[in-house]
Amino acid sequence: QMLMQVMQQDPRVMEVIAAMQGMDISQEQVPSPPAPKKEEPKKEEPKKEVPKQQEAKQEEPKPVAAETPEPEAASSEAKVAEVDNTEKETDASADKRPVLKAPALFRSCDTTLNVVPTMQGRVLRPLTDGAMQFLLAGARAQTGLKAGRYMYEARILEMLPVSEHHWGRSAPKSKHVLRVGFSAAGSSLVLGHGVGGICFDSDGGLFVDGKRAVTGKKFFKDQTIGVLLNLDPKSPNANTVSLFRNGERLTPPQKLPESLQNKALFPHVAFRNVSVQVSF
Repeated sequence: QMLMQVMQQDPRVMEVIAAMQGMDISQEQVPSPPAPKKEEPKKEEPKKEVPKQQEAKQEEPKPVAAETPEPEAASSEAKVAEVDNTEKETDASADKRPVLKAPALFRSCDTTLNVVPTMQGRVLRPLTDGAMQFLLAGARAQTGLKAGRYMYEARILEMLPVSEHHWGRSAPKSKHVLRVGFSAAGSSLVLGHGVGGICFDSDGGLFVDGKRAVTGKKFFKDQTIGVLLNLDPKSPNANTVSLFRNGERLTPPQKLPESLQNKALFPHVAFRNVSVQVSF
């Protein structure tokens, strides 16, 4: 076995053995054992590389459009919200038309019997003796409005004292109240009762044709309250009334009911146990 291994490793050993035996052995008769082949290193098959774009897509999936809005849409929504919050009741330009010859005021025929006008009708005070402290007083101005925009102001000057010892503990308590708004001619002088009027009250209520809704915005003594009536068809707040306190909007524009549209509307106040200053 060792000899065979040597013969396989070196073909010259076979020639030496043949010469010793007198034999002529050529490479054709006895093929020399093949030289050991050098094993070539196996070529590794190239791995298929995943494109970078595909890997990025697999690792970081794209956000769904429905879940995350585009920044442009969000910015447009923010712009719309900003526009809605702007004040549309801006100051009017100077009006060069002549003013009314007769000033707006309260006539006795347009007030309830418990109204006491003072200061040339600019300050109104109710009677509060006895049970009259439970009654509302009302006054409607004699000048009506049919077009454009108009604002008048009211201010509580004094909270009149209220007596309770005459009626006992079980009797209802008389409150201090002020209502400001507009009404049509011929409607009730007690603003807030019956159809034909719209007003805000100091307790945060809104009266429309005798029905009250809560707005949550109250006003008190020494605060200047402005009531604006908008009858301009070109305005975004056409046919509405708005309430302002010390120059700032207190409530959003309130739509006029159909019963008050296309009619002359008159400034109107109602009050109880307070003295009121009115400026037209």
